[in-house]
Amino acid sequence: MKHNALRLLSFILIALTVGSCNQLTAKKSSLSANRAGMESFKFSYQISVPDVPPGSKSIEVILPSPPSDDKQIIRNFRISSNLPDSQYFDPEYGNNILLFNSTDSIPDNIEITMTFDATRKQRAPLDSVATDNPNPASNNTIPDSLEKYLLANTLVPIDGQIQREADSLMSEDLSPLEKAHILYNHLFETMKYDKSGVGWGNGDALYACDVRRGNCTDIHSLFIGMARSQGIPARFRIGFPLPEELSIDKATITGYHCWAEFYIADIGWIPVDISEAIKRPKLKEYYFGRLDPNRIGFTIGRDIVTPTSFGEQSFNYLIYAQVFIDGVRVENVERHFSVSAS
Repeated sequence: MKHNALRLLSFILIALTVGSCNQLTAKKSSLSANRAGMESFKFSYQISVPDVPPGSKSIEVILPSPPSDDKQIIRNFRISSNLPDSQYFDPEYGNNILLFNSTDSIPDNIEITMTFDATRKQRAPLDSVATDNPNPASNNTIPDSLEKYLLANTLVPIDGQIQREADSLMSEDLSPLEKAHILYNHLFETMKYDKSGVGWGNGDALYACDVRRGNCTDIHSLFIGMARSQGIPARFRIGFPLPEELSIDKATITGYHCWAEFYIADIGWIPVDISEAIKRPKLKEYYFGRLDPNRIGFTIGRDIVTPTSFGEQSFNYLIYAQVFIDGVRVENVERHFSVSAS
């Protein structure tokens, strides 16, 4: 009886979720007009290292760049730099990464500016799921290419207490989509968006599981670990948030934003933004299966490996430029991000 009741409740919740999108996007009091469609903008990503130590022998910079895909279109991409650059395609996750390297002529400072125009679309794959069929893909067949999204990452385990917590919420008769929705609701109810103290921001799923708080990296890492523990492929995406209202005047962006996606057969990748839902609880149902266009995506995945002259380097996640001088990572990198209406 308990399992049947849980299953019925999940059907109802998912049906309400799918049906709620049209209501939410129709209400400008709940969502701004641009969240219902597309957002076009100009973006600037600048880094500098003002004082390169005299006598340095090599400089290497690893810089992620945004892709064009079914969610966003990148145009007029430009790089201005006092270092030679090349492009690296990450074979594991398909990320576009720029590599800057100099050994012949070492400048006194490092200056790199990346600018581009972009159009970002609202993501709403669940809108194609009929409300009278809230249980698609009861058998979630996983393509071989997605098997890596079922495995653990360095800071995202899929066993131990993370699996036990996820298991405690489930019954055997639930579909993968129902399970993902239960995990989303559970973390919405039990996690707090809180950047106080020490330990947040690393995307450490065990940290988030223990303290029940963190930022977007921590909360979504816990979701990804729990989803993978239930046999649901899930992945990490990171980029930058955009103001809801853009003007021709540049607006400064203070930091990154991330979200997660999980895979369901016959639907594809479905986005969730739990941290945004926690901050804006009236939009809780919107952010299960939907993303507003007020963001720009840069990279996918964790433990991202890139080549350097001193060997491969692995990064927990990649959004900020990584600078190395003589093989030593530089900490005093100045960053500035801005956006304006196109």
